[in-house]
Order: sequence, then structure tokens, then C-alpha cells
Amino acid sequence: MSPRRAKAVGGRVGDDPATALREHLIDATEGLLTGASIAAITTRDIARAAGVSDGVLYNYFDDKTALILAALVRRYRRLARRFHDALPQAGTATVEENLVAMTGGLLEVLTEALPTIAGLLTEPALLHRLIDAIHRDELSPQLMEARIGDYMRDEQRLGRLPAATDVTAAGTLLMGAVVVLALGRQFGPAPSAVSPSEAVRPTVATVLRGLAQER
Repeated sequence: MSPRRAKAVGGRVGDDPATALREHLIDATEGLLTGASIAAITTRDIARAAGVSDGVLYNYFDDKTALILAALVRRYRRLARRFHDALPQAGTATVEENLVAMTGGLLEVLTEALPTIAGLLTEPALLHRLIDAIHRDELSPQLMEARIGDYMRDEQRLGRLPAATDVTAAGTLLMGAVVVLALGRQFGPAPSAVSPSEAVRPTVATVLRGLAQER
């Protein structure tokens, strides 16, 4: 089946047929990730969801794993982009409110990402490929943490944080708290009714009180 004959992507606009069909296969695979375990997804499942013949995906991906990886990376990039697009600027609002917004955004991203990570524990090869792929991405996890440090350095230059503040250590403390909170929210005994921002607020306030002692 050539890209031109793939009726499943007839409504896509703006891409050449090959690109459109490749993206359509990723769309279909990402939809399956929501409702089934990764290990249970078959090539035939993907083909049926995409409305194409079983062999079409091999025209665009080396194997099923490569296609699933592409869908997982796309999902990660959507979460990461949402975080980066919402970052506050130094000098606006208050330092506490800005750090609450940043760490709350990270908590939201991590809480949504954890089920995927958990689902990959039985697929270690795919998990390692995903970790490698997202750490090479322009929106990598390390960049998220770095943005917190960059923000705090900007606030130091504006005089809103003590010049002696070890922003790397402060960022690590905040990131560690986010990880613990995300694990509790995703795998705790009951869903949390507290918003991400309110969940991180006590930790942010505690860190800032400690930094205030450095003045």
C-alpha cells in the first residue's frame, strides 16, 4: 500500500503523503497506549487502529518497538512543552509564586508520566531506549531542572534571592520533593484532591525560609 492509497490519512492536510501516514501510525499507536499494556500491543492491533494493512508500518519503522518508542517520545514532548511554555519570568509576581508554578508544573508532568514508566518496567529494553531518547531531546528532563536553576540565578541578579544561595542545591531539593509527591499522588491509596500547585507550596515556602537565613 503506497502512502497515496492509504485512505486512513486522506483527511490530513499540510504533510506529504509519506509523512502524513507516518504521523498517522504514531497517532494510532499513542491511542493504544492509553488503553492497553505496552507488552500486549501487537502489530496487528496497530494496523487495525490505523486502518492500514499489517505490513505498512515496516515501510516507516524498523519494527513495532520503534513505532511504540516514537509514540512514547511524542507523549513526553507534549508534557515537556506544556511545562516550558508555562514558565514564569524572573522579576514577575513573587519568587514563591513563581517557584510554586514551576514545581507544580513539574509535579503535573511527572504524575502523568509515571504510569508510562511503570508500564515499561516489564519492557526494560524499551524503557532504556525511551530514557536515552528523551535525554537527548531538546526538551530533556535535565533541561527542566536546569530551568529552575536558571530562574533562581536570574532572581539573584535582581536581588530577590540571596547572592550566596546555592541554586543547584536548592533546585535538587525542590526536584526531590516533586518526585516524592508524584509517587504519592500516582500510587497512593487514594487520588489527591489537592492541586499540584498547592501540593508543592509548603516545600517551596520551607526552602525559601531556609534561603532567607543566608542574607
